[in-house]
Amino acid sequence: MEAPDVRGKTSAVQTKVKIPELVIEITDQTGTGFETIKTLVVDPKYKGTWSFDSPYGYLNSRYHDGYAEPPEKKPSIELHGYANTNYTATYTYVYAGKEYQFKKVIKTGDYAQEEGLFELQLSGGMSDRVVKDNQGNVLELNLQASSIAAIFNSPANYPSLQSFKKIRKLILGGSSLSQISTIFSDYYLDLEDLDLDGVGENLVFPENFGNLRKLKTLIVNPRFSGDGRTTVVLPKSFANLKALEYFTTKSMKLDFNGTLGGLTSLKSLKTTFTTLPENIGDLKKLQEIDVFVENASFPERFSECQSLKFARVYFFETGSGTVKLSSKIGDLKNLEFLEITSNKLRELPATLSALPALKLLRISALNLQSIPENIGNLANLEDLRIFGAYNKIPNSFGNLKKLAFLSLGGYATTLPESFGNLTSLSYFNASSTELKTLPASFGKLKKLKEIVLDMSKIEVLPESFGELDALERLNLSQTQLKTFPKQIIPLKSIREVMFSGTNVGDIPEEISAMKTGVTFTMYQIPNLTLEHLEHVVSITKGKVFQTSFGYYASPN
Repeated sequence: MEAPDVRGKTSAVQTKVKIPELVIEITDQTGTGFETIKTLVVDPKYKGTWSFDSPYGYLNSRYHDGYAEPPEKKPSIELHGYANTNYTATYTYVYAGKEYQFKKVIKTGDYAQEEGLFELQLSGGMSDRVVKDNQGNVLELNLQASSIAAIFNSPANYPSLQSFKKIRKLILGGSSLSQISTIFSDYYLDLEDLDLDGVGENLVFPENFGNLRKLKTLIVNPRFSGDGRTTVVLPKSFANLKALEYFTTKSMKLDFNGTLGGLTSLKSLKTTFTTLPENIGDLKKLQEIDVFVENASFPERFSECQSLKFARVYFFETGSGTVKLSSKIGDLKNLEFLEITSNKLRELPATLSALPALKLLRISALNLQSIPENIGNLANLEDLRIFGAYNKIPNSFGNLKKLAFLSLGGYATTLPESFGNLTSLSYFNASSTELKTLPASFGKLKKLKEIVLDMSKIEVLPESFGELDALERLNLSQTQLKTFPKQIIPLKSIREVMFSGTNVGDIPEEISAMKTGVTFTMYQIPNLTLEHLEHVVSITKGKVFQTSFGYYASPN
């Protein structure tokens, strides 16, 4: 610098400024029990940049100053590192035009379960979504509808998720998970229960999924199933799931790729098949099967599933072929529920009637030509619904002494006289059938509470009809009745009668003797006049008539 002297002249003076040595200390403030998630901090007045010499999962800022910057620019960060790795953390800072670098060596340990919970925002020990054993091992995680569950699809970024090696139950239903994570079959080898209900789209099973050899329950239903035409081929390792007991995946069409027979502990199977495979017969412990099948074929070996109690099979039938039940189906001695839907099923084997435990039988087959003559041998049958093109009801029907629920659909015009022997029957439905008459024995059905015959061809009721002492509800709408059936007047328990669309407008005066509390639904009755309706209302008590003229009620 220049300064004046005493003679008015200037002279140069040099001053040396010494910049102090810069020291930035990196401190490790990692929480207790954390081995791979490290918290590193510098004085926030030094705005520098972090870098590391080895790969890691990700960095997260622990410093919140309101500025949107990469975490590398923040003075306090979390390093989510890999296990048993030496890291050199470098903090670079520019001061007085000079770049300074400060380093700290850190070493990670094994992945800690508390770190995995931290990643899932479940750390702290207060969440009811986590179940641990006495040693602190995570046994169950409930991430139902969790938005954080998507991190399972990025195992390289969140490596501490590997720590749950003792986990037995993992619930991810309705969560943000988008795919079946490889981390499950890579590390969760004690897993017994995996729930992936309502997650992802077009799910793919990892090739090593069979590593889950302790898995007992598996639910996999994608939230979005695409166009429905995609078939998911299971990996060959799937056959290694020898402990699997319950497998549900309704909204995925599966090709088991030869693995189904290997699931020897399977008790319940609910899925969609391209084709029902023959090796289903290897499932000796199978008790429940509820499946949709694309191709119309029924395996002969199905009858070898001799532990089966419940079977429901719905055929899409987009492919060729016919459905024919095995002649050995009677070998299913434990079967209690059988439901088959198929337009390519034309006949039922006589051996179907050899199922001693069968309680419920539902057959929906538009081309079914006949009902086995010996169907009455099903001594324990309680519920029968059979729809098809058959034109005869076998006389052996009367032997179904335990039948309580019956729904028929076909072209039969009459019922056998033995029908009256169904003394346990409480519900009878023959809606939209060709049925014209009911047998004289019909009045013997003393437990019958509801009859639905709408849109059938019924023309007249038998004289014994009034003996149905338990009947509460009767639907004869859109039938061929030409006159009001006086046979209903003696009914002791009747509450509701439906006659809409029939010619029963000639309501007799004897209706005044009918019990009170009955509602008649009589819309679109061509031979009912308002004058006659008003007369009937005036001579009756406790009756309600819902008609095209309006709502009419007689006093009690």
